[in-house]
Amino acid sequence: MRTPRILLLIALCSLFAVAAGLAQAPQSVSLTTAEFLATLASPSDLPAADLLPPAPRFLSTTCQTNADCARGELCCYPCGIPDCNFVCMRVKRCPLFP
Repeated sequence: MRTPRILLLIALCSLFAVAAGLAQAPQSVSLTTAEFLATLASPSDLPAADLLPPAPRFLSTTCQTNADCARGELCCYPCGIPDCNFVCMRVKRCPLFP
């Protein structure tokens, strides 16, 4: 009864040893600085759309009416705290706060 357990333990340990040996990282090739820089894309290789910064979305989204908001947004009261400003929100219906 003991022999099959010992054989199973030996097989399991040898499996882990083989897996650890196969999992070692391959040897890396060292590049000079000039060779590394040559692998990088220059800005002239990129399409013109990738060179432009993203369009800004202003953090101040306070509003008075729905007309002050972008398309698909409503001017809503965002919280139940007194003195909150109305803000533009992407919702179908404004939240119900007292």
